[in-house]
Amino acid sequence: MAKNKKIVFANQKGGVGKSTLCILFANYLAYKKQDVCIIDTDLQKTIAGQRTKDLQIFEENDMPYEVQEFDVQDPKMMKQLMDSASEVDGYVLFDSPGNVGEDGLVPMFVNADAIIIPYEYEDKCLDSTGTFVQVLTAIQQKFPQMKADLFFVPNKIDTRIGTSDEIKMWKATDDIFSKFGRVTPRVGSRATLKRINTAELLATQRDAVAAAFDYIIKKA
Repeated sequence: MAKNKKIVFANQKGGVGKSTLCILFANYLAYKKQDVCIIDTDLQKTIAGQRTKDLQIFEENDMPYEVQEFDVQDPKMMKQLMDSASEVDGYVLFDSPGNVGEDGLVPMFVNADAIIIPYEYEDKCLDSTGTFVQVLTAIQQKFPQMKADLFFVPNKIDTRIGTSDEIKMWKATDDIFSKFGRVTPRVGSRATLKRINTAELLATQRDAVAAAFDYIIKKA
């Protein structure tokens, strides 16, 4: 049997690229000939909406993986979903809601193999991400069976800018997050990453995410 990995993309801060990275990771895994599917539990259903658009453009038989929607509000149903996902060969990716108050998030986090947390080097984002890490820590203390590895992904980073003090702050931020999990190589801010779909992975997109995603695949 192929290995099974349940990977959740999560952060309570909106706009950090959670859904975008989830799609890109699925596309990257499909490119690597890995079995993968996405469960879209985000209230905005961004990924499910993108798949609907893609089905109008691409042939359905060309879709490299399945996208399903799920209501995260019921903890019992979420636990059943996570149990079912454990029986699936390959990778099951979850795009989680930004609202950490959703009851169904607890069994999602507790039963995940890895949680991928995108963030940007911006004060509000860092504060919100820090609060989110505190929430995860509290859940883990209450549910010791939670064994998810945390991967922090510096996302949409423009390395061409930044004063010396800002660059020191970025490094200090990475060092802090590394105490709670693993910090991946940075994903740069590139126009090609704004032109994604659920049907194909462009070579320019693959080059932009390869370092971070290869790191996650190896360590998760």
